Amino acid sequence: MDNAWIIAFYKETDPVKRLELLKENTGDGESEEDKYRKQLWVARHGKRTPVKDEFMRCLMEMKYLAEGTTVDLGGKRRKQGAKIAATLGLSESLLQEKVYKEILLQELQNVFLKFIEVSRGGRAFTSLVFGMGQMSEEGVTKKIAQQISMIAFHAPHLLHMEKEFGLLQEAALGAFRQAYPNREHFLKKQ
Repeated sequence: MDNAWIIAFYKETDPVKRLELLKENTGDGESEEDKYRKQLWVARHGKRTPVKDEFMRCLMEMKYLAEGTTVDLGGKRRKQGAKIAATLGLSESLLQEKVYKEILLQELQNVFLKFIEVSRGGRAFTSLVFGMGQMSEEGVTKKIAQQISMIAFHAPHLLHMEKEFGLLQEAALGAFRQAYPNREHFLKKQ
């Protein structure tokens, strides 16, 4: 089987193009891998033409959880963390299957690649005070590393859910290494 489409599928960050690749390369006699890819596609974008990205929303929620400074008296933040883990497909029972775990890791890396792409392209993200001037490439890289550190490492640490988000952390590292080789030292891994 030609695996070139799989590599292209996980490198592509445009959801419409990814859907086309998925449809073109999976047929009726689906393999276990293809079933998991489609299952994760539906979990991430829904059954119709992709409008939203639930996994990206989960990353933003993790960022807000990490930025929160209040004490989690009723366990609301931990419950929200568990809900995010479930949405991302990080259920312990599913992760027992090696094939699912590998495909989920690739999908989560794709989410972080999309996060990096959106951050790099965002004028508000890359500008200095009040939009006057642009950050250097090194400054943008450090800021992205800070954001990813908050999402993948700081939030799970605050929630005491490092084990539950272990695969998310692995995906964040993989995506950051892919986008910024030799810059991993910018990440704060707790």
